[in-house]
Formats: sequence, structure tokens, C-alpha cells
Amino acid sequence: MVNYKEYFKLSFLYTIIAAFPNVLQLVVYPIIEGNNKLTPVDFGHLAITEAITTFAFIAILFSMGSGISRFYYDYKETKDGYNKLVSTTYNGILIRGALLLGTCFIISPFIGKLFASATLQDFGRYGFALVITGINRSIITAAVSLYRNEKRVSSFILVNVASGIFRSIFQVGGIYLFEMSFIGYVYGTAIGGSIVSVAILAYSWYTHGLHYTKSIRAEIYKFASPLFQYELISWGLSFADRFFLMDSPLKLGIYDNAMKFALGIQLVIQGLSSATQPEIFELMHKGLKENMQSIKSLSNMFVMQAIAIIALAIIPVMVFISVFYETDLRLSATLISIVFIRYILRAQYQVFSIPLLFNKKTKVFSIINTAILVLNIGLNWLLIPILSIYGAIVALLFSFSVQVIAIHFVQQRYIPIAWNYKKVLVYPLSIILFSALVETLKVWFNINPYLAAALIVAYIFVGMWLLYKTELIKIINKRFNPAKR
Repeated sequence: MVNYKEYFKLSFLYTIIAAFPNVLQLVVYPIIEGNNKLTPVDFGHLAITEAITTFAFIAILFSMGSGISRFYYDYKETKDGYNKLVSTTYNGILIRGALLLGTCFIISPFIGKLFASATLQDFGRYGFALVITGINRSIITAAVSLYRNEKRVSSFILVNVASGIFRSIFQVGGIYLFEMSFIGYVYGTAIGGSIVSVAILAYSWYTHGLHYTKSIRAEIYKFASPLFQYELISWGLSFADRFFLMDSPLKLGIYDNAMKFALGIQLVIQGLSSATQPEIFELMHKGLKENMQSIKSLSNMFVMQAIAIIALAIIPVMVFISVFYETDLRLSATLISIVFIRYILRAQYQVFSIPLLFNKKTKVFSIINTAILVLNIGLNWLLIPILSIYGAIVALLFSFSVQVIAIHFVQQRYIPIAWNYKKVLVYPLSIILFSALVETLKVWFNINPYLAAALIVAYIFVGMWLLYKTELIKIINKRFNPAKR
């Protein structure tokens, strides 16, 4: 049986802590945006640098977050093997980071020529800081993945809180003390993250020693290679639209600002996954058939929590942008509901991926997601010239919906699970369709964005009550009626 009290406690904690760095990040944006500060065009430049940083992060991490999380169960019983696993993971990140820095040094003049903006063309001035940020993110990601599996909650909290605080402080310092442009922000990000990542490495080397074991490296790489390919494809899915919008820096800045807030939702879902994935892995480790009902229950709760958090965040974020932003970036508030809803698809994808990850069926990710990337790029190419920002949104929603359906089909073929389809597939997809309809009517008939968002939120909670009424009543009774606990 699932211990719902413990699950909700952990999922709430992991969600709040995982979201903390991004919440601080969102506080930084109004501080650095405005008249005589960073403009929407500057934010457009930041959209491109974030795309490059994320690419560097994926290349350097090489899916070691998932790798160390999965192989933890294979090595946790042997101290020597476990120490080698942890140390090999961190040292591999550093080696790949050094190689990418060297590559960046050689080809930076050629990278700059890819951009029309004269500011972005001077890649040698800011490119190295982007790679360093990628190294820092990789180390922090591997650390929090390890700590959540070890259930070292205090370490998980410390790393997330420290990374958020140091990054935000140095970003603001970089803007006001170094240069009032995206360059100051980029350097501040690199320096703030480096403080945390150096501390993690020092602690790890002291605790686990200095190892780079060939056999462990080969085993994890075999598991992680398809996931790495998937992450590259996901990068293309997430950032292709930015490059298609690059010819209009103002629109790019508005769109990317909405997506920055949406990234906060993604991190919240990752926090939920931090509580859910290890629990499901543990149940599968004990026996898939014996624990099928518990696996399904945890998956249902994960999807429900993700949808509820998305719905609760929509209107407050719209208000925050409207109140605290000064420039045309305020227009990004009108996009929040539709870009937030996209992450429901992310939650579904996580659910259907977990059984494949545990059974190390990672090759299927490459095939599915390559096809989805081609579809997404094609849709961006066709739709952005016609629909501008909404072309990018339509391309994302359609391609990610196809991705969810495809991964579910493959998961069922390899590891059949009798899901409650109303809860994990039909209801979430109905929210996507309803939100798309409301957004279309909003644009055609100039409906107030807050009214449109309220309709979407109402649809979500009515559907949730109808589907989860029994579970919600049990939770409420246990919370407020001690005799039934």
C-alpha cells in the first residue's frame, strides 16, 4: 500500500525546494527589466544565450542525472562500488566540460557568424561563461539526483537553496556592477553557480575519493546514450522556436519571458518527479506485478498534483507580470495560461517513461523523439511566418501531444500496465484541447485574458473533482478527522 501521507509530504517538500531557485530567478527579472535597464530586445538576446547554455548543459551532463539515479540501486549495497559510481559521475562531467570549453575556444569566431545581431556576434566575449554555467548546472543536477535517491533531504535542500541564492545575487551584481546588458547577467550566472558546484565537488572528493572507473563509465554510458540523444532532441523541441523568432527580437523577448515563467512549472514537475520516481523505482525493484496497484496510484497522484499546481499558478503569475514589469514584456502575461498548460504533457510523458527507464529500454526514446523533433521543426517553419508567437505555441502543443501518445504506445508494448486512462491520458489531453479552444476564442473575439484563464482553471478543477473525488475526500478526512487516521 502507498503511504499517501509520506508521499504528499515528500512531494510537497521536493516541489517547493526544486522550485526555489527558479522562484528567485523570476524575482530577479523585474529588478533588471525596465526603463534604463534591460529591454525586451535584451531579453531576446538572453533567450538565445539560454538556448546555448542548455545545449552545453545537455552535452556535459550526458544524462548522468538519470544515470546516477538508476544505477544507485545497483551499487548502493557496496561501499567501494558506490564511491566509484559517484566519483566517476562527477569526474566525467568535468572532463566533458573541459572538452567543450576547448572546442568553444577554437570555434567561437564561427559561432558568432550564425547570428544577425551584432551584440551576439561577439561570441568569444560571453561564450565561455555559458559553458561554465553548463558545467555548474550539470554538477548540481547530478548532486540533487543522488541526494533524492539517498533520501538525504537536508542535502537536497541545501544545494537547491544555495544555488538559487548565489546565482540570483551574482546575476543582479553582474548587471549593476559589471555591465547593464545580457553580458553582465551571463557572467553573474556563471560565477554564482561556480561557488556551489566547487563546494559539491570538494565534498564529493573528500567523501567518495577520486575515481574514474572504466567499467562503471561504460555501463552507465550504454544506459545514458539514448537518453542523451533524447535530451538533445528535447533541446531542439524546446528551443527551435527561439531561433525561428530571432528575426523579431521584441516578439522573441515577449515569448521567451512567458516561457521563462513556464520553466518554473517544469522545475516544479521535476520536484514532484523527485519524490515519485524513486518510489516507483523501489516498487518495481520489489516486483512489478506485486506492486502494480501502488504504482498506478502514485502515477495518478503525480499527474493530479502536476495539473493542480499548473492551474493554481496561472492567474498569480499573470498578475505578477502585469504589476512588476514596465516594458512591453507585460504582454507575456497574456500567453501564460496556454504555455503553462503545455507542461501537463510533460507530466504525462514522465509517467509513461518511468517503466521504460527502470527496465533500461532507453533506445526507444531516440526513435520517438527524433520523429517528434522533425515534426516540431516542420511545424515551426510552416506556422511561425503565419501566426508568429502562436505558431510556435501550436507547434509545441501538437508535437508534445503526439510525443505523449507515442511513448504511451511503446511503454505498453514493452511493459503493459492497466492505467486508469481517464486520469493519466484522457482528462489531461482534454485540458490541452479545451485550453487551445479558449485561447483561439480569446484571440478572435478579444476576450479579456484573465477571463479566459479563469475558464481554463475552472475546467481543470471541475474535472479534477469529478475524477478524484474519492481520493480527495479520503485525504481531507485524514487531515481534519484524527480518529480516521
